[in-house]
Amino acid sequence: MTDDVETPTAGSGDDDPAEFLERFDREFTASDQLAVPLTVPLTVPLVQRAVRRVLRRPVAWWNREWTNERVARVLVTSASLVTTTVIMMLIVHFNPLSPSRDLLLDNTTPTGGDMGAHVWAPAFLRDNLLPNFQLSGWSMDWYGGLPLYRFYMVIPALAIVLLDAVPFVPYGVAFKIVAASGLLLFPLACWTFGRLAKFRQPIPELFAFASLCFLLDESFEIYGGNVKSTMAGEYSFSIALTLAMFGFGLLAHGLRTGRFRVWAAVVLSLAAVSHGIVLIFVAVGAIVMSLVWIDAKRAWYAVSAGVTTLLLSAWWVGPFLFGHEFMTDMKYGFRPSSSTDSFWDMFFPLTTALDFLITSLAIIGFVAMIMRRNLTGTALGLTTLVFVGLVYVTRDSLPGIGLLWNPRLLPFVYLLRYMLMVIGGLELITWVFNGARKRLASHELNPFEGAFAASAIGLSCLTVFGFMYETLPFDGRVIVTEGTEEAAATSVYAWGPFRKTADAGRAVADGWTRYNWGGYEARTQFPEYNALVTQMDEIGQTNGCGRALWENNSDNGQYGTTMALMLLPHWTDGCIGSMEGLFFEASGTTPYHFLTAAAVSESSSNPVRELRYTNNDAEVGVRHMLDLGVRYLMVRTDAAKAEASDQDELRFITTSAPWDIYEVTGSSIVEPLTVQPVIVNERAGDQRERNLELGTSWFQRRDDWPAIPADEGPESWQRIDVDIDMDVRIGEPGERSRNVDYVLPVQEIVPVALPEITVTDIEIGQQSVEFTVDQIGVPVLVRVSYFPNWHVSGADGPYRVSPNHMVVVPTSTDVRMEYRKSSLDWFFYALTALGIALCVFWRRRGDLQFVGELPSWSLHRALDTGDTGDTEFALNDVALVPDVWAPARAASEVVDPTPVSLPSPFDVGQQQSNLVINTDDNDNDNDNDNNPGPGH
Repeated sequence: MTDDVETPTAGSGDDDPAEFLERFDREFTASDQLAVPLTVPLTVPLVQRAVRRVLRRPVAWWNREWTNERVARVLVTSASLVTTTVIMMLIVHFNPLSPSRDLLLDNTTPTGGDMGAHVWAPAFLRDNLLPNFQLSGWSMDWYGGLPLYRFYMVIPALAIVLLDAVPFVPYGVAFKIVAASGLLLFPLACWTFGRLAKFRQPIPELFAFASLCFLLDESFEIYGGNVKSTMAGEYSFSIALTLAMFGFGLLAHGLRTGRFRVWAAVVLSLAAVSHGIVLIFVAVGAIVMSLVWIDAKRAWYAVSAGVTTLLLSAWWVGPFLFGHEFMTDMKYGFRPSSSTDSFWDMFFPLTTALDFLITSLAIIGFVAMIMRRNLTGTALGLTTLVFVGLVYVTRDSLPGIGLLWNPRLLPFVYLLRYMLMVIGGLELITWVFNGARKRLASHELNPFEGAFAASAIGLSCLTVFGFMYETLPFDGRVIVTEGTEEAAATSVYAWGPFRKTADAGRAVADGWTRYNWGGYEARTQFPEYNALVTQMDEIGQTNGCGRALWENNSDNGQYGTTMALMLLPHWTDGCIGSMEGLFFEASGTTPYHFLTAAAVSESSSNPVRELRYTNNDAEVGVRHMLDLGVRYLMVRTDAAKAEASDQDELRFITTSAPWDIYEVTGSSIVEPLTVQPVIVNERAGDQRERNLELGTSWFQRRDDWPAIPADEGPESWQRIDVDIDMDVRIGEPGERSRNVDYVLPVQEIVPVALPEITVTDIEIGQQSVEFTVDQIGVPVLVRVSYFPNWHVSGADGPYRVSPNHMVVVPTSTDVRMEYRKSSLDWFFYALTALGIALCVFWRRRGDLQFVGELPSWSLHRALDTGDTGDTEFALNDVALVPDVWAPARAASEVVDPTPVSLPSPFDVGQQQSNLVINTDDNDNDNDNDNNPGPGH
C-alpha cells in the first residue's frame, strides 16, 4: 500500500469505544483517588454506583469529540438500524405509539400454521413443569404421552413464561412478543456481528439491510428464519438465528482480541439450544471462523470457548442425541424431490435476474474479502460453501441420527449470500470512487463516501421491497390484457419501466403476521370453535377425562389453523387430551396415531411417509382407538359420520355442529393382559426403523400375532425372531415409493394364557400412573407412550411393547409408575454445571493476550510483504479494540516502562520499528489497557 496510515487522534471516529471507555474509567478513577486523602475510605452507596455504572458508557460516548467524520458515521449507523427495524415493526404490525394500528399487543391467542398449536407448550411449562423445578418432563396431553422439551426447544418457551409473569401482560401478548422478537432484533444482530467483527464501515450497516433481504425473502416458507417461516411456526428458529449472529460477533471479536470468551460461549450455547437446526449453523460457523483465524494462542481461545459452549449446551443436546432412537422419523425425503425439482431451483429460488445479481455480487464480495485478507469475511464465504455442500450431503439426513430434511439448511446459504452480496456491492462502488479519484483499487472509502455507498445500496434494497409490496411512489397499474365480454381486463403493478408478471402478486409477509396476530378470536368460525371446545370440556367433567381423536380435515383450518384442535388440553386444563399434537417427532406413538386418524377421516393428511394407510374405515379405526386408549371420537364430514354411526363400539354423545362426538366403549389406558407377551430378538440396522416395522405389523395385522411383541421382559417369556414378509413388500429400501416392511414371526408363537385379575384405583397424572391389582405376577398393559425415563415401583419393568406402550409385572398390589430424569440426564446436567464453573474460571483468569490483532502466520506475511491489504489492524477500519500501531517514539524521549507501544511497520519508507516491551510483572492481563498513546 502506498497510502499513508493516519494515526487516530483523541475523539476521532476511528477510536475504539471499548478502549476509550476503559481509558475513561481509569482516568476518572485515578483522578478521584488522587483527590481524596488516602486515610479517608471511599464509600459510595450501592445505588449510586449502579447508576454510575449504567450511565458512564453512554455519557462517555456522548462526550467524545463530534468530528464531521464521526457525525457521518453515526448518521449512517442510526439511519440503517432505524430504517430496517421500523420496516420490521411495520411487517409484524408492532406500533406501540398507535394502538389502533398495532396487533402485536392485542390480547388474542395467536394462530396460523404450526404457531396456532405452539400455544399449548409454554403454558404447560408454566403450569406443570416449572412448579416442579423442571425445564423438561412428560405430558399426557398429546400422542398418549410424550417427553416435552426434551427434543424441542425450551428457551423461547421459557422467555414466554417469564414475560407472562409480568403484571398486566396476558399470555397471548407474551407469546406474540417473544415470537416476533427474533425478527425485530435480527437487523440489530447482523449489524452487531459486523461491528464486533470489525468490518469497515459501512459494511455493518449494510449487514442490517442484508438481514432485511433475508427476512422478507418469500421464496420459502417453512425452512426457517424469514418472516413467512416464523409465522408458519418456526419462531424458535428466528430467535436462535438472531442469537447466533450476536454470538458470531462475539466470537470474531474474541478471536481478534482475546476478549469476550465467556460471552461468546454463553450466547452461542443459547443459540444452539434454541433450535436444533441452528445448532448445526452455530457449530459449522464457529469451526470455520476459528480455523480461519487459527494460530497457537487463538487455538486455545477457540478450544476453551468451544468446550465451554458444548458444556453449557449439554443439558439439552446430550439427552436429545441419546434419546433420538425413541423419536419418530417423519420420512420427509429430500430435495430435489422429483424430475421437476433440482438443486438449481433450491439454490436459486428467485427470478433469474435477481438470482444472477445477488449471486454475482456475493461472489465479488467473497473474492474481495480474500484479496483484502479480511479473515471473518473469508469465513462467511467458506461457511456458505460448506452449507452448499451439506445441502447435498444430507439428502439422506444426518448420519446415525436422521431426522433432518436437507432443505432446512438452505436458509443459512441464503442469509450468508445476502451478506456477501452487500459486501460485493460496496466493493463495486469503492472501485468506482477509486477509479474516478485515481486511487489504488484497495483504497477504502472515507466516511462521506461510505455514507453515499450505504445510501445507494440501502435505497436499492428498499426499492426492491417497495416493488414487492407495491408501495413505491409514482407507481400504478397497467392493463396488459383488454377485457372482453367473457373475461375482465388484466392489470399488473408497474413502476416506471418495471412491471410485474400477470401471475405475480403482492408480497404477503405482512398479511401472514396480520392473520396470526388476529388470533383464533378474529376468525369468522371462532364461535363454532369455542362452542366445540366448551362442549368437550363439559363432556370431560360429566363423563370423565380422556384422550380425544378428531377427524383430520382441511376444513379445520377455518378455525385459524388445521391444528386448532390440538389445543383441546389447553382449553380444558388437561382433561381432554388430543391424540394429535404438533411435536410429531417427539413421540414414538406418532405413526400409530396417524394410521388411526386416517381410518376415521374422509381425507386425512397422512403426514408420516411410507406407512400403509387405510382411509375412512371406522371398523379399523375403532380397533386402533382401543389399542391406543382413545376415549372420545370427533368427526365432522358426512362420510366419516356414516362410518362411525355403524360401529357398535361407538356410543353417540352429542353434536356440536358440525361435529358429532362419540365415546369409545371399552377403552382403557391400564388393563391386565390375558396372554403373556413374547420377546422379539433384536435385529441389526436402524433400531427406530426395526421397531416401526414390528409395531405396524402387530398394529395392522393382528392375526399374525397371538401375543403382543415386546422388546424385553422376564426370562420366562418366549423369545422369537422375526423376518420381513417379502410377499407384501412394496418398494426397496431407499426408493421413494417404498412402504415400511411388515415382519412375521420366524418361530411359532405359543400363547400362554394368564390368570384373570382386576385392576382398580387407576390414577393418571401428567408424569405418573398409579393403580392397584388384586393379584401380583400378572403382566399389566399401560397404554402410555414408552420412554426409558419411566420407572416403576411395586412391579418389574416397564418393558416396551407394540405399538409403543409399556408392560409392567406387579410385585406388589400397589403399583406406581413415574417419569423422572435418568442418570444420563443428570450426567449432562453436571456437564452444564461444569460449564458454568468454567465461565466463572475464565472470568477470573481474564482475557487472553495476543501479539497482534492478526494470527501470527498472517502478521508475519504482512510484515514480509509490507502490505496489509484490508487487514483488521488497518487504522481506517472501524476499530472496536485499541489500535496498538502508534508512531515510534523519539530516541531521546523518556519512556514509561509499563505500556506496550508498537510503531506501524507500514509507514512509507520505514522498514523497522522500535519495540517497547512491558516488564512490569504486576501488570494485569490487559497489557494494552495502560497505553497512553495518541488517543489520550
